[in-house]
Amino acid sequence: MIRELVQSGFRLSGTRDARLIRGLWWSIAEGLFTAAPYPLLYLLLTEVFAGSVTPVRALGYGLAMAACVALRIGAGRIGMPLVFSGAYAMMGEARLRIADHLRKLPMGWFGKQRGGDLSARLTSDLELIEHLWSHFLGVFVSGLAMPAFLVLFLCWIDGRLALVVLAGIPLALLALAWTQRVAAHPGTRMIAASAAAQSALLEYVQGIAVIRGFGRFGEIWKRLEVVLGEHHDALLAVETKPAPWLAAYGFLLEIGYVSLVLAGAWWLADGTLEAPTLLVFLVLALPVYRQLFEVGLSTMMLRFARRALGRIEGVLYEAVLPEPAQPKIPRGHGIVFDKVRFAYEHREGAAVVLDGVSCEIKADRLTAIVGPSAAGKTTLVHLIARLWDVDAGAIRLGGVDLREIGTDQLHQHVAMVFQDVLLFSGTVLENLRIGKPGASRKDAIEAARRAQAHDFIEALPQGYDTMLDEGGASLSGGERQRISIARALLKDAPILLLDEATASVDPSAEAEIQRAIAELARGRTVVVIAHRLKNVRYADQTLVLDEGMLVEQGTHSELLSHGGLYSRLWARQQEAQNWRMGMSTHDSLPATASAAQPPLVRHRADKV
Repeated sequence: MIRELVQSGFRLSGTRDARLIRGLWWSIAEGLFTAAPYPLLYLLLTEVFAGSVTPVRALGYGLAMAACVALRIGAGRIGMPLVFSGAYAMMGEARLRIADHLRKLPMGWFGKQRGGDLSARLTSDLELIEHLWSHFLGVFVSGLAMPAFLVLFLCWIDGRLALVVLAGIPLALLALAWTQRVAAHPGTRMIAASAAAQSALLEYVQGIAVIRGFGRFGEIWKRLEVVLGEHHDALLAVETKPAPWLAAYGFLLEIGYVSLVLAGAWWLADGTLEAPTLLVFLVLALPVYRQLFEVGLSTMMLRFARRALGRIEGVLYEAVLPEPAQPKIPRGHGIVFDKVRFAYEHREGAAVVLDGVSCEIKADRLTAIVGPSAAGKTTLVHLIARLWDVDAGAIRLGGVDLREIGTDQLHQHVAMVFQDVLLFSGTVLENLRIGKPGASRKDAIEAARRAQAHDFIEALPQGYDTMLDEGGASLSGGERQRISIARALLKDAPILLLDEATASVDPSAEAEIQRAIAELARGRTVVVIAHRLKNVRYADQTLVLDEGMLVEQGTHSELLSHGGLYSRLWARQQEAQNWRMGMSTHDSLPATASAAQPPLVRHRADKV
């Protein structure tokens, strides 16, 4: 089992740290030096019972025992740091490897995972493996080596008594194996319950504002109680169900010691065994059985470690987006969709998000993507960034299929700004440099100016060196959005993808950002998702999606002249410009309109 654990660790980290192996060998040496005083004690007792011991020889035995203790301490001082450093280094490599693997997975995989389960794999499971490698593995190996050396020594002293010592161990091991089998189902239940508890707690904490706002505290609390109750029951089961069999394992070991006492007394009585030999066996059998019981307890923890390793390796076995053996370099920045079909779930009856989309997004032009909700606008932009692969058809950048361009190469060409802004823990400047780590402070500040973010950043306690809370929680939604836009501007990629990038900014800043985007569009391919058509009416071309299909494309004036979906959307938004919030539904509206609209649903145009 130890060998399997170490081999699994090597697979997980993708490397073999020699320090860990050397540390384990030193742990075996520590076990040897732990067992070494007992043979010396046997020799001393032999001479004592024979009456041949002298003070000098007794002192020599004492010094030899002291030397064994010193060597044991020395082996531990050398071995344990090696185990710790090797284990931590391997776990560091494992975490980096997992993080890099997650970066390459299709985004759809994350949508199928429960947040708590994935979090448990990346935190508690990894921490368990790290703890076993660093704090447990060396001690376990040393603890297993010590009784093994003692048993060999006992076999050398007296084969009959050694067989008595060993006779009960196979039965004890059978009980231990059954204990592990009994613990298997509760262990699986506990892991599932732990993941469910983490998911429920995460959902509860993240939804506190909604829960309080809608007065659903009692119901949500009851749901949380049920999940945590199941977690409590699972923890009890994993401890209590194997307990009787674990006690049986310890009982059988104790029976072995009782058998040793009885057999030794019998042979001592008939004169076939000497008293010093029996005394040594009685003294040495106790640490043998004690260590074997501790090892048995440890194997229960190792079984959990195997499950944790399996869950973590399961992440690494997930298929990543395929990478080309020889990545091709795009010849330009024009984007072509060729009969693209895509669905988030690959099963019969799953909804198709994009179906037969063919279009050209010309290089160095501003292209707008518009349409009703759930038309497939965001999916289309995400496919350009290759967050997923298409199910059918192809997307070509500069004449090259995205699947033939390496991920790293593709991301050098693309910068993205999404509606849901994610800021990382760190300074404002570090967040701006996410896409261009080597950017100068001056360039970062200039990008912030163009995104209308400089003034509020300067007003922060340490300006650009202000540490942001997790997710940028200390900033408003508009401020986070402008930082996101600034880092996209700083990256200065030839292709810019904007998903309603100005949705969270105030009208005055929106006008400035629109001008910055217009300047950025010169010499670049810009794709903008917009719900407010007035913001993109000057786009070089507009693609209109509806129910996953491209239904119209052209300039603003061309689309208006067609009288299709775009024209209807434009008319509705123009009509909405006259809406305003009021206490009465009859103010400033025709009678038919006021009758059709409920109170408090009319807004000013700048709020639509």
